[in-house]
Amino acid sequence: MSFPTTRWTLLAEATLAGDALGQKALDDLCMSYRKPVEQFLTARGLRDEELEDVVQDFFLRWLKSRAWKRADREKGKFRTFMLGGVMHTLAHHRSKGRAEKRGGGAVDQSLDELAEYGIEPACPSAPDVMEFDRGWAEALVENALSVLAGERQAGGKGAEFAVLQHFLPGAGEVLTLEGAAERLGVKLDAVKIAVHRLRERFRELVRGAVARSVSAPHEVEEELVYLRSLLLSPPKSSTSTPQNGNKP
Repeated sequence: MSFPTTRWTLLAEATLAGDALGQKALDDLCMSYRKPVEQFLTARGLRDEELEDVVQDFFLRWLKSRAWKRADREKGKFRTFMLGGVMHTLAHHRSKGRAEKRGGGAVDQSLDELAEYGIEPACPSAPDVMEFDRGWAEALVENALSVLAGERQAGGKGAEFAVLQHFLPGAGEVLTLEGAAERLGVKLDAVKIAVHRLRERFRELVRGAVARSVSAPHEVEEELVYLRSLLLSPPKSSTSTPQNGNKP
């Protein structure tokens, strides 16, 4: 699978031209990756202020850098390329910390400066890639749920959504259709229809987000299958299992 051609070609052209909309699109894209970046760094022992410092450092370097413009669409996914940058930033942070402890100064080299010497971001291992991809998949699901909640609230169905969201991925409470009907004070058939429509809209949102991250329509289903497999398998450090057996 290659990088998302449409999005990244547009971003590269717009940013190189100094287009404010292009820069905003890049900013928004980085924000969508903030959670998986935080999760990845937290798993490596970073906490609180140190975590925030490295996250901010990475995104500042990423936004100011031309590194993402050098991404080769033929060599893999954008997420993997970005993860290499995260690992580079973490290594630099730790190297700087060791230098400060020794009483020396650390050279604060940017991604661009390192690239001039032929040093590119690290190549992540397969387990690291899967871990980062899982964080991205979780963020994708959370965003879809947030959009759904906003839509239902705007449509005057916020109370209904508060109950029916338990039939979507990520629900913390196991709820039966009968239980939902009782809580809402409606017939069972009405709940079945409402849940079906909610799930359809959720899938539409997830599919749309995935479609914007790949380079061709035929890659969407492949990516959905991959992300679903990550969400249904427990993290390495956890024995928990998804609730309700719901799938994206």
